[in-house]
Amino acid sequence: METNFLVTQSNGLIEARQKKPLSAREQKIILTMVSMIQPNDEDFIFYEISIREFHEMLGLESREHYTQIKEIVENLMSKVIEIPQANGDWLMTHWVSTAQYIKGAGAIRLKFVPELKPYLLQLKNQFTSYRLSNVLSLKSVYSIRLYELMKRWQHLGRWTCLVEDLREKLGATTKTYNLYGNLKNKILIAATNEINEKTDLHITFKEIKKGRKVDKIEFSIQHFKEKEIRLPKKQKEEPKTTSVNEIRERLNGSTKGYKFDKAYFADIYTTALTVWQEQAEYELGLLVKYVNNEPTVNKPLGFIKSKLEIALQLHLSGDKVSFNELQRASRSTGRQEVIPDWFYERNKSKEETVATVVTEEYQEKKRALLEKLGHSAEEIELKMKE
Repeated sequence: METNFLVTQSNGLIEARQKKPLSAREQKIILTMVSMIQPNDEDFIFYEISIREFHEMLGLESREHYTQIKEIVENLMSKVIEIPQANGDWLMTHWVSTAQYIKGAGAIRLKFVPELKPYLLQLKNQFTSYRLSNVLSLKSVYSIRLYELMKRWQHLGRWTCLVEDLREKLGATTKTYNLYGNLKNKILIAATNEINEKTDLHITFKEIKKGRKVDKIEFSIQHFKEKEIRLPKKQKEEPKTTSVNEIRERLNGSTKGYKFDKAYFADIYTTALTVWQEQAEYELGLLVKYVNNEPTVNKPLGFIKSKLEIALQLHLSGDKVSFNELQRASRSTGRQEVIPDWFYERNKSKEETVATVVTEEYQEKKRALLEKLGHSAEEIELKMKE
């Protein structure tokens, strides 16, 4: 994950009301997702965040259990915002439409709701950008929200806001903060101090009264480019020559009654890489899990290979293939199991066969894997002809 990426949002999204405020951790997850969006993206994709990298990025000393991370994601999906519209209306929506917690991979995969496309994709004007690393150093959710609002008005050097509007933008809507004294002492002073200490901004504020009551807050904003926080980039590790064998060993650790030998695994893993790329091991793991729990599978190795051939053919014909696309009830247990459509396609009779479409890319990957597995040149040539 690149912590020096830019977080770019429409000004309307930054000005949104926090109906169910995000926690500091949830806010950082959302902003990390935003930083992964590319300028030319036309649609949202699944954004994957490694739990290990997330902890390192935040400088946390302890590691939460996976169950706690799962709870954080579940809570994130319930959070609601209201976005101001040009005609004076408000759009109420959630942040995340889909979340997937991948315990085996130590990662979470999330996707924004479609309603946020106008506020995050292909922005040409009325937007604000800042470095992700600046907000990752902030511990308070109010500091993060105030920082975003200050970046929104940084170009003017000044911003004035009604106290009531400021409460809603910061998400400080509990009864505690109905009293201006609490809002000032517990949020505004603490947030400005943290922003001034840890980010590229220095802000001050003054109160504007209406009668005896504080009606508005006027912020003064200064930007110090030399203070911008840029976290050090992690050095990329050289790929290990034993990585394929390690993957084979990991999968063999979860098989029941059968094992993948080197030659067989080179063949199926080449297919899996072609279809699923970086998700190859994960998808193969789901296939192994299905075979382990399906009593009707008599020849696991042949079954796995045949299903991968189906997946490859569908992939090369342009169809999306994933073992995690469809929920169906298990015939044997009645539980919900992940079984995709492609599992059943073109497999209606014993006479029906699947023609594997072999591409140059597939052949190259297979040859490379055989070399990594330690086969001689003569053995590789024989295997390539199979």
